[in-house]
Amino acid sequence: MARILIVEDETMLLDMMCEYLSGENFEVKGVKSYDEALSLAYESNFDLWIFDVKIIGGNGFELLKELRTSGQTTPCIFTTSLNTINDVQSGFLSGCDDYIKKPFELKELLLRVQNILKRSFVHNTQNFIKLSDKFSFDMTQGVLYEGDNPVALAKKQSRLLNLLLKNRDKFVTHEEIFSEIWEYDENPSEMSLRVYIAELRKILGKECIKSQSKLGYKYV
Repeated sequence: MARILIVEDETMLLDMMCEYLSGENFEVKGVKSYDEALSLAYESNFDLWIFDVKIIGGNGFELLKELRTSGQTTPCIFTTSLNTINDVQSGFLSGCDDYIKKPFELKELLLRVQNILKRSFVHNTQNFIKLSDKFSFDMTQGVLYEGDNPVALAKKQSRLLNLLLKNRDKFVTHEEIFSEIWEYDENPSEMSLRVYIAELRKILGKECIKSQSKLGYKYV
């Protein structure tokens, strides 16, 4: 499930974009301001950013420039009512990957999102980890494959597997898992964690994930 950050200061449009893309099986986070977006972009990993140019506390061009200067390479689409060639040029010079003018159809936005993510997918095949003769995992998109077919995983299952693979052959504590997998406003659940582990073992093999009561879990 690809993760998308949307920055848009028009509440109705932000809600529409978030709802539509969530309905298309993306994990979407929407904010209105420069500072909120900057914090989230630094704190969380997203597969795509969608930035409005005119946002609270700044503008999208400057936001992307700051992120690019810091070494962030996440693809970005600008949405804006600005329509001169100079505005378009400013967008691409700041480091964006695509540019969509308002008003736009949500279907058009979806097509552009899919195109950018497909391009990123092609360029990031090195992020595939082969787990066995049957299974591989795309660390960028968080998708488990059996052969060429994606395996349905819950969002937290996918993020848990990603975390375990990043720390392969090393125990990850329950506290570390709760911090990475559960959102700050959610209550971590030992029972849910055990269920996620059990389901991953059922898919990948019961010996692939080791557990030790005081140390946590590790993928071997």
